[in-house]
Amino acid sequence: MKIAISGASGFVGKHLTAFFTGQGHQVVPLGRAMFRDHMSGQLMHILSHCEVVINLAGASISHRWTAEYKEELNRSRIHVTRRIVQALNGLKQKPSLLISASAVGYYPTEGCYDEDSVERGTDFLSDLCRRWENEASKLPQETRLVITRFGVVLSPDGGALQQMLRPLQMKMAVTIGPGTQMFPWIDIRDLNKAMAHIIATPSLSGVVNLVAPEMLTQAQLMGKLAQRHGAYIEFTMPASFFRLLLGEAAEFITKGQCVRPKRLVESDFNFSSPTIDDFLSDIDVQTVAELDLNRYMGKWYEIARFDHRFERNMVGVTADYMLLPDGKVRVENSGYMNDFDGKRKVSVGKAKLPDVNQPGKLKVAFFLWFYGDYYVLELDEERYSYVLIGSRSDNYLWILSRTPFLADEVKQHLLEQAERRGYDISKLIWVKQK
Repeated sequence: MKIAISGASGFVGKHLTAFFTGQGHQVVPLGRAMFRDHMSGQLMHILSHCEVVINLAGASISHRWTAEYKEELNRSRIHVTRRIVQALNGLKQKPSLLISASAVGYYPTEGCYDEDSVERGTDFLSDLCRRWENEASKLPQETRLVITRFGVVLSPDGGALQQMLRPLQMKMAVTIGPGTQMFPWIDIRDLNKAMAHIIATPSLSGVVNLVAPEMLTQAQLMGKLAQRHGAYIEFTMPASFFRLLLGEAAEFITKGQCVRPKRLVESDFNFSSPTIDDFLSDIDVQTVAELDLNRYMGKWYEIARFDHRFERNMVGVTADYMLLPDGKVRVENSGYMNDFDGKRKVSVGKAKLPDVNQPGKLKVAFFLWFYGDYYVLELDEERYSYVLIGSRSDNYLWILSRTPFLADEVKQHLLEQAERRGYDISKLIWVKQK
């Protein structure tokens, strides 16, 4: 499937692009230049070849809202959405679906709301969402429209959570006053999955709230984070401080919305993180029950990996395992730097099985006696043709295959298993192989 995404270079857009690419779809990023006046023909041409359009474009609201910046917030959302809708209205062959982003800031800060609620807030952010959604509603009837109202998107690798974690690095947990305001949120993995769920569920149209089922206050969230990171200093920063710092924009963080994901729940969507405890929980590194080292030996091709400094910019990566007489394993990793015409890099290490009662857990070292954990998480037990490998933390993940290429259905199976275990599969890099 070909999916066009505006705002593909943003935080959510990058994760969605990686997610859909990993599923075998082709993502077409729509950059800012595509929405200039003289580019309307080119935009129409691109959209005419796409089945789905996802509109994420919009300047960040985490900024002081001066009069000039309010104009930028409006322009970046309204103008882009208008251009997309105009292009779709002019097409004979139209995409089947437009997913246009909005935010839970549409709702009032008092009471609890779902997609059937007609109430709307009275502040600038609510009005911005209203005009943003109204622009998308001018879509031609032939194209299904879904308005996704985002909660705060949480991800271990950046975004809002990264800002919250900075004080926690000094063992301080800072609650944004008053602390009783609701904090509607969603795991980035669930946002990715929800987008795929919307695409695959034709009965979903109109507004869909992208929030977790668990409703938290700001104080409850920071309490969980403090416990998780061992903070021994906890205090509440008054709302007046944030109003002084951010002006009107402080309303976004000192007030909040109570929002329910009614339509996702009713359409049997399976949340990876329905609660904040699920989001913060450790990854599942339970290994396979049996591992025949003799069958595991030989060459494996690296299909995908999490980026790390030892393999950065490498293509054509392979791993060769050889069982030694003493029961240890010789490991030879190799690959090309940047391109197949580049320099080939080879690293030789060793592996051992530290516990015969846990055969899927190995120790691997490429430098002296510094062994790292190596967990065989999923394995083709019949043919030993593919394997999913992780580590004790969520910093490392590999998909290996006996052949340079892996069938899409096997990739999807391994992605689902990795995500179920708590890995952020949007971080996977798909490795070029000859």
